[in-house]
Amino acid sequence: MQHLSLDALRAFVSVYELQSYTAAGRQLGRSQPAISLQVQRLEEQLGSTLMHRVSGRIQLTSAGAELLETARQLLSLNDQLIARFTEPRISGRIRLGIPSEFASKLLPQVVGQFAQSYPSITLAVTSALSKALLRSDTADYDLIIALTEPGQKASSKSPFQILKQEPLVWVGQQDQVFDYQPLKLVLAPEGCIYRRRALTRLREQQLEAQISYTNADFSGLTAAIESGLGYTVLAQSTVPLNLQKLTQPQLPALGEVNVVMQIVDPKNIAARQLAQFIRERI
Repeated sequence: MQHLSLDALRAFVSVYELQSYTAAGRQLGRSQPAISLQVQRLEEQLGSTLMHRVSGRIQLTSAGAELLETARQLLSLNDQLIARFTEPRISGRIRLGIPSEFASKLLPQVVGQFAQSYPSITLAVTSALSKALLRSDTADYDLIIALTEPGQKASSKSPFQILKQEPLVWVGQQDQVFDYQPLKLVLAPEGCIYRRRALTRLREQQLEAQISYTNADFSGLTAAIESGLGYTVLAQSTVPLNLQKLTQPQLPALGEVNVVMQIVDPKNIAARQLAQFIRERI
């Protein structure tokens, strides 16, 4: 009887979720060629192509879509068993602060697995702009995930740990005819790092822009973009599948931001465990 490799399944899921073989390799501690080989062997074993590139994004084939959720379930069960038999029983409450666009990706994939692996830990999640999360008064949180400018220092006693550097990209509606005279923008309110970077780079290039819609809620922003109200800027890994990264030469490069983690309460053992769980998967 044949057996599917959990390592190969994890490589497949990570490549799709991170939209990069290289990023998946960094996450799993393997080289990019090793990740490619694992996915290739999985495809050979199943006799089906699982992924292909469309307009620069890694898309699932029908076979890949059929496999994805079951693969996630198998990996989650594996992680739960490992945690149950190798980790000490941990209980407690974690107040997690996280930007909404990362919550939409991180919560179902990473934090969901954590909750299943550590059922005695209660998670209270708050989504807000990074600026609000990282204000000097951080008593409302035990653990924070946020975006910072390169070189930005923590304003509180708790230091940052940089999880990764994330490229910023222009994002628009799928198959939308690009219109940039003026460039209509869908943005979060003042204080958003995406908003600041977009307006700064457009101003530097002397490109005319008009803010057509403002909303602090990520789902509200994506709905506005889907409706054709304009374009926005996001961290590359958070671009929803129903939107697309724009590559028009008229748009200025946006650079990178840091994705950081801040353990506000080092005495909270549950928060430290979640921090370790996130570090291993980002």
